[in-house]
Amino acid sequence: MNLTERRVVYQKIEEYRNRPLIVYATSTRQGLNAMMATDVVREFIDQIDAIRSGDSVDVLINSTGGDALTAWKLMSLLRERFKTVSVLVPYMAFSAATIFALGADEIVMHPHASLGPIDPQIRMVQPDGKVRQFAYEDVGAFLEFLAEDVHLTEQLHISDIVERLFHVVDPVNVGAAKRASKLSTDIGERLLSMHLNGDKARSRQIAENLNKSFFAHGDAVSKRRARELQLAIAPDDKELERLIWTAYCALETAMILREPFNPLHDFLKDPTAQSSLVPLAPLMMPANTDPAILQQVWQAAASQAIARAGLAAHKVPFSLFIAVCESVRCASEVRTEGDMWASVLPAGDIKVNVIERVNGWKIVDRATTGDPISSTTNPKKSVKRVK
Repeated sequence: MNLTERRVVYQKIEEYRNRPLIVYATSTRQGLNAMMATDVVREFIDQIDAIRSGDSVDVLINSTGGDALTAWKLMSLLRERFKTVSVLVPYMAFSAATIFALGADEIVMHPHASLGPIDPQIRMVQPDGKVRQFAYEDVGAFLEFLAEDVHLTEQLHISDIVERLFHVVDPVNVGAAKRASKLSTDIGERLLSMHLNGDKARSRQIAENLNKSFFAHGDAVSKRRARELQLAIAPDDKELERLIWTAYCALETAMILREPFNPLHDFLKDPTAQSSLVPLAPLMMPANTDPAILQQVWQAAASQAIARAGLAAHKVPFSLFIAVCESVRCASEVRTEGDMWASVLPAGDIKVNVIERVNGWKIVDRATTGDPISSTTNPKKSVKRVK
């Protein structure tokens, strides 16, 4: 669905809720997973400034997370402007997106929706260039394994094993993981305190449960489980759930979220690109071939290879839908655009090269001068018009 079609769905949600709606989604496409980052803050400011009246707002979010401080900044901006903030989750709001939702007065979850743990993940580049990802809780689980499962108690042996651990994970990274874990809990507590009337003990307990009581970062928190964790989950509303699922499906179609991204597969969709990757057939000469003839064949093959190497690579343009921050008032998006080409390596492997020409947020529609829901006098009546 294009923006115009998505806005029809957004308008129906605004009419039903009688409040403005902001939609923020990052790509959850396999192979193209985008993260919440500080560059979206400016886009949220545009959305907030475009709302002319009212003290309540809904934010529909779909993201696997990203930067916890971005989540804090976004919710802080909303709280400065609005008395009541609700977060609508049609499908997924993991990690930093869950942290963002903690600051809402209510979280509207579709039955298909999931939140997630807020334990931060640390990415460490190893000497061989590979990336190792771990959480502070992983280090604690290892030490717990030594004490409870191996029953290792002698300090000398423990010191030796810890030293070996620090050969795998830099102590500085462990310290960074510890700080990130404390920051995640602290931000969660601050956000929860915004609507729990300053109940710091309860806010702290909820935040710590979300950070430390899970065994996997990708563990999904269903609506029922979220209520057990004492999150501010809104009562079931079938009509609203249907509307936000329709909005998600519109985003899913526009951002191609159900189709994994593989650069080579996308490159080979171009018919000319396929023919450019036909490898040269291997030379199979009889063992008793005359040396003069063999030399001529090899020279011809070398000339052919040189000629092919001198040809310009066939480039295929691409455009990837990365993120949106939009409403019926204004809209901006991130699309990564550029060219890709491929080559066959001597061993037969195919290498895909990519050059990005366009990246970053782009305004696709500026704010309107009016408030689309300001003329709505009977939101219940508008529900009947929803088919």
